[in-house]
Amino acid sequence: MERHDFYQSVQYEANFASEADARNATEAVLSALGERLDETRLQRLDGSLPNDIGDFLTDDASGERFDYDEFLSRIDERTTHTDIDDPDRLARIVVGTLLEHVDEDEREALRERLEELEFEAALPESGPGARS
Repeated sequence: MERHDFYQSVQYEANFASEADARNATEAVLSALGERLDETRLQRLDGSLPNDIGDFLTDDASGERFDYDEFLSRIDERTTHTDIDDPDRLARIVVGTLLEHVDEDEREALRERLEELEFEAALPESGPGARS
């Protein structure tokens, strides 16, 4: 998978005007997610993604503990160049795109971990990784 394909998917789903907006949104969501997930899981996900997209997950990895509302707040703070009015919807779009681009084992493991963290609202309603 190429990074362009990932960004194009986010751009389409979020109805962004440009790929730059999709990149900004992807970085905001994945960097916030990377701050919450454990390093082992992040390294496995990183290996399934194009370098720059995987880097969003791992660059500031800390395994820090925070709730879903704080996750949304971090996304909102980081989307300064992208006009979004619903960080929750944006999280679902980017996480859904991420789940579409990793193998089935990683998809299931990430879905389970998000549910354990009570981040299931970030799971898309349909498609790979959808809430059951």
